[in-house]
Amino acid sequence: MKFLLQYGLIIAFSLYALVACQAQSEAEKFRPGLTDRCVTLPAFMAQTGLKMPIAIDSRQQAYMGLRLVESTSGETWQHPSWDDAGHVGAFVRDRHGHIYVAATPEVSLTHNPPELQNRIYRIDTKTGVMRLWLDLPGEKPSAAHPLGVMGLAYDCDTDSLYVSSIAGSNGSETKGRIYRIAVASGEIMSTLPETDVIGLGVFNDVCYKRLYLGAARSPDVYSVVLDHEGNFTRQLRHEFSLAALPEGNVTNAKKFSFRQAQDRQYVMQVKEVNFGFRLMAENNPYKRVYNFIYQASDDAWSFRGTTPEAGF
Repeated sequence: MKFLLQYGLIIAFSLYALVACQAQSEAEKFRPGLTDRCVTLPAFMAQTGLKMPIAIDSRQQAYMGLRLVESTSGETWQHPSWDDAGHVGAFVRDRHGHIYVAATPEVSLTHNPPELQNRIYRIDTKTGVMRLWLDLPGEKPSAAHPLGVMGLAYDCDTDSLYVSSIAGSNGSETKGRIYRIAVASGEIMSTLPETDVIGLGVFNDVCYKRLYLGAARSPDVYSVVLDHEGNFTRQLRHEFSLAALPEGNVTNAKKFSFRQAQDRQYVMQVKEVNFGFRLMAENNPYKRVYNFIYQASDDAWSFRGTTPEAGF
């Protein structure tokens, strides 16, 4: 495979013909739709004294790290270990209720030393204790360019954690990577190099399992086909640009979420941010969500407008 660098995201083109969707064996196909149906709440939540529903809050307004918020009363709870990594960014849960958290500097490097920003922490589902889970390889962030892990996504079908890191990248150099990590072993199984991405999401379309990618240097969203083990293939597709949509803007896709609506249609929501390889508090984030409906007949996402960002 050859690679072209454009806006910091690789545009891959294969020397081999693409395999048609119909040519896939049944063993290689995944059930179309959501890939996080197995995700559960942490067991330790029952010991916090909070009443359901409980939200995981990462806004970090006058505190550091994650905390739990009782939705009805606003009462909060935080384990003493949850601020050990300083400020944090993306987080996801797995089938057991473990929470995977990315250390991400927010307002300064005082609590987030650059050399410690390419790490993933895990909050144990039983004890609630947060410990270092994986220190990613490759270049380390620096004081001038302190960002490392940016996006996280979990896939139930393959028990995989997908991680995007821009460690070593800056305004002009693309050195980021995307990793597929086997959750059971903590081993890196597949890597997509020279790729600066800040947002990740997994969805099974009518043909393939796809990892959606929010480019760090442009408003573009791409997807890469994953094989039956969840590893990266050579098939990369441009999905859309936020800037080209009605009501769109030259922002970046920070976070993807998928759900099934009451009419059984699949909905994708994309949160935007004005990203610029700076500390996250300096990025002046927009507060909008782009909404899409999946059109299975066209294997494409149909834009349905924007809404204000809400919740945690």
